[in-house]
Amino acid sequence: MLKEPKRSEAGRSNYLGLLLRSLAVVVFLVIGCLTLALTVSIKLEFDEKLGQIFTSNQCPVAEIVRPEGYYQDNSTVSKIIGDESFRNQSAAKLSGAVQVNTEIFDSDPSVEEDPEYWAAKFAPFHDYLKATFPRLFNEVLKVEKVNQWGLLLTWEGSDSSLEPIVLMAHQDVVPTQKATLDDWTYPPYSGHYDGERLWGRGSADCKNLLIGLLESSELLVDSGFKPQRTIIFAFGFDEEVGGERGARTISKRILERYGPNSIYAVVDEGGQSLVEQNDVYLALPGTSEKGALDVHVSVKTPGGHSSVPQGDHTSIGLLALYIHDLERTQFKGVFTPLNPTFHEYQCIAVHSPSLPADVKRAILDAEYNSKANNKAIDYLTNESLLSRFLISTSTAVDIINGGTKSNALPEYVEAVVNHRIAIESSVNETVEHDLRIAFKIARENDLGVKLNGKELKPVTEKGFFAIDYSDPLEPAPQTPVGDAKWKLLAGIIRHVYEEVSFPDNAKSPFKGKPVIVAPGIATGNTDTRYFWDLTKHIYRYRPGLNPTVETHAHGVDERILFDSHLQIIAFYYQFLQVVDNDRS
Repeated sequence: MLKEPKRSEAGRSNYLGLLLRSLAVVVFLVIGCLTLALTVSIKLEFDEKLGQIFTSNQCPVAEIVRPEGYYQDNSTVSKIIGDESFRNQSAAKLSGAVQVNTEIFDSDPSVEEDPEYWAAKFAPFHDYLKATFPRLFNEVLKVEKVNQWGLLLTWEGSDSSLEPIVLMAHQDVVPTQKATLDDWTYPPYSGHYDGERLWGRGSADCKNLLIGLLESSELLVDSGFKPQRTIIFAFGFDEEVGGERGARTISKRILERYGPNSIYAVVDEGGQSLVEQNDVYLALPGTSEKGALDVHVSVKTPGGHSSVPQGDHTSIGLLALYIHDLERTQFKGVFTPLNPTFHEYQCIAVHSPSLPADVKRAILDAEYNSKANNKAIDYLTNESLLSRFLISTSTAVDIINGGTKSNALPEYVEAVVNHRIAIESSVNETVEHDLRIAFKIARENDLGVKLNGKELKPVTEKGFFAIDYSDPLEPAPQTPVGDAKWKLLAGIIRHVYEEVSFPDNAKSPFKGKPVIVAPGIATGNTDTRYFWDLTKHIYRYRPGLNPTVETHAHGVDERILFDSHLQIIAFYYQFLQVVDNDRS
């Protein structure tokens, strides 16, 4: 009888080795097949979506949010948007506000120093508001004047356990230059309404928002609305010069009354109302702000007759060297999820049918892939000046002064450099950048260096550089995105644009596509800088159809497309109803 031969130890080892190798081959083939299937699946989806990659956390589209009973009765918002009589009445209210000149200047005295100066500016405007909205000012709102001309208006809610909401605007406007008056199509304080646009200083920044808030409140009162949640209106009077006298004192009053982190949300001007980028309609509420820093750079050197210069460079020449190097060493772009711009461009990458596929991939992979991140930065840096400075700290030499006479060596020269600080950066990092350049020029020319009066490099007989700054502003904390409050805001924005403003889909500019609500930032700052202690939920957003650049805000022929003003009224009429019922 034949028997299976005994395997030797070596044979047994060879057998086990063969078995393990066979198993490895099988595993490899299985993994390979799965990988191939997954690759094919991804490729099919990639091709099907025209290069768009969808993940659960890359630009989810908010669900539309409507007030309760919207389908039963939407007559008021329909009137706001479509009724000619209401339109004309609203235009008259905004026109009257624009006709009251509330210009403010950097050199204005304090309220205490010259109360009559401020009264001449703002008493007529307060009188106008009271006359235009008598029921609000006499019956509905608790009216407080903070630091004389700041308006703190409180619509008391019935449920004190609910956090109040703060809605902001500012009463002041930037000045008009006399030299440009002839360039205006209509006089800057005429408030001219041509049936389509309303013209004048403050029509777009931001009396339209202030009047729109009061108009929507007036309509809510007329409808019988009685808020459960307290509504606070905070109207500063010096936002255009930093808000120290107005918004700062108003925020202090609110903080004393309600305490830190006591506010449901703060909503102010800012953000981008509605923009089309790469065939995507975007609404971009501001969820952060860049920081701000004015650096005063000065050079002090010995004087003398200009026929015998003290070296190769006068103080003016030394400052010129500094400015030259400063402008040559621009801050590099940074593209991270800390910046709302990151999420804005991820939304563009997800939803755009026209963005090049390689750029889409770079933006969508930028969080985890350094090569993709660099490509995304290159794209944003070169796409436009706006996109470049949304992801980097800006440098602008705005003022320079020095020298007194052509035959006298200048002993002192100074410049002011304005920085808008990137979200990922800081005041210290920006100062250190400017200081490094001062040290470089100082070493090359045997000069000292001072920072805010402190000697960092010994002063020499040839002079010194001085870097001085005060009242810096760090980048604003990020408002949470994706939580219940964000979804409510995003949902009501979609509702107002898609259902209220353009109920007839055939006439809608969106052509059946959703308005994508994404976080954004603007390159400037708002009065919200003083409200950080009151809430984490600060939104900078004003509805409207035309971007700020098209309104000529701060410039000649400032104007607003009047449909945009009506959308402000409609938005807040709907938004305040929804917020009143929110218990998140």
